[in-house]
Amino acid sequence: MAAPIPNEALAHGVRAAFGSAARIVVATPLAGDASNRRYVRLALSGGTAPPTVVAMLLDGARPISDELGGPDANAEVPFVNVGRYLAAHELPVPGVYLARSSEGFLLLEDVGDTTLWRAVEAAPARAAPLFAAAVDLLVELQVIGTRHPDTTCVAFSQRFDGRLARLELEHFVEHGIETRHGRKLPGRERDELLAALAPVVAPFESAALVLAHRDYMAWNLHVQGERLRVIDFQDALLAPDAFDLAQLLTDRTTGTIVSPALEETLIARFVAGRAAAGLPLTEGFDDRYRLCGLQHALKVIGRFYFLEVVKKKPGYLAYLPAVYAVAHRLLASLPALAPARALMAPHVPEHAAETS
Repeated sequence: MAAPIPNEALAHGVRAAFGSAARIVVATPLAGDASNRRYVRLALSGGTAPPTVVAMLLDGARPISDELGGPDANAEVPFVNVGRYLAAHELPVPGVYLARSSEGFLLLEDVGDTTLWRAVEAAPARAAPLFAAAVDLLVELQVIGTRHPDTTCVAFSQRFDGRLARLELEHFVEHGIETRHGRKLPGRERDELLAALAPVVAPFESAALVLAHRDYMAWNLHVQGERLRVIDFQDALLAPDAFDLAQLLTDRTTGTIVSPALEETLIARFVAGRAAAGLPLTEGFDDRYRLCGLQHALKVIGRFYFLEVVKKKPGYLAYLPAVYAVAHRLLASLPALAPARALMAPHVPEHAAETS
């Protein structure tokens, strides 16, 4: 059961941010995510308050990434730290009205409920221009990160390197196979499978990592008027140049609205955008793109079993058929992964090669 909304603390925070006359009229919980964060929309009145703000509730007041490190009572909340850097370079992130991490919450600018995904689902004709805008924004993020690195921004001290990529493949095996079937793989078989998956790690071994959102999907981009807004950037780090693009275009739902032809057009737009900015991509980008997409899909499969079976959060397994379809398509496009595919097939039949 979720902890109760800290209404008294939020009311005090609203007055601190917008004046003593400001008050909360209605507090409405918003759809959560798979993290330790919760969100509440606050309708406000009085003082200098805007009509609404969003409270990010940091359950346990843990100012950390879910996957990149342990708790640090003295650390700044990554959302605030990374958001400051992005805002300083005019990227469209929500403003922070008040940061009270010691009390377990932030008050943020409300960017609405219309995600990029919901916008194109409601109006499929908008898919091409909106996803093109998302690609252009991603190019801008990478260019800014390359030209303006900042050691005070935590994103530049975290690397999505080979070590982390291998850990996430182990997570897939542990939960996407072992938790799924309720038994451990024999040690030799487990080692053989992880060795066969080694090509997936190759893009993450590169020294040429770039600033990445790390969760750059149509659910984390909002459409506000004609403008895209970026949320959930607290896990930003340095990652392969193809990683964010692969997340955007190979997410579990993207294939239902982004056709293969549009996907190719958007990849070409990204490549051209980098080149026009004076940062041409190195050879092998197409393979990096597919490998990054596969790495993400396998990680998600493991995570969804972990969330539903281990953490007892219902509903995640219902998303898996779409994720399996993504992984299946990417595996078919990567001949070097044929041995891994054969080893996975007895345990993950959704990954088996087609038979003639």
